[in-house]
Amino acid sequence: MISAVNSKKINASSAVHIALLDQFIRLTQDTIVEQDDTFVRDSLVDLLSSLRNERADYAEIIGVSALNRAV
Repeated sequence: MISAVNSKKINASSAVHIALLDQFIRLTQDTIVEQDDTFVRDSLVDLLSSLRNERADYAEIIGVSALNRAV
């Protein structure tokens, strides 16, 4: 029972993180397009990659949690 409650909390938290990351990813993408400075643009592209990786990590947590509940 405790495991199920913790799993729900982890999923809920991960979903919120994903939603925020999605917003930040969109903002970063929009900002990249507006940049004339190559250094700034490259820096933002690196940031975008990190944000996408972090989002994938949260999505994996939700997937693993869902799989664990099914077992």
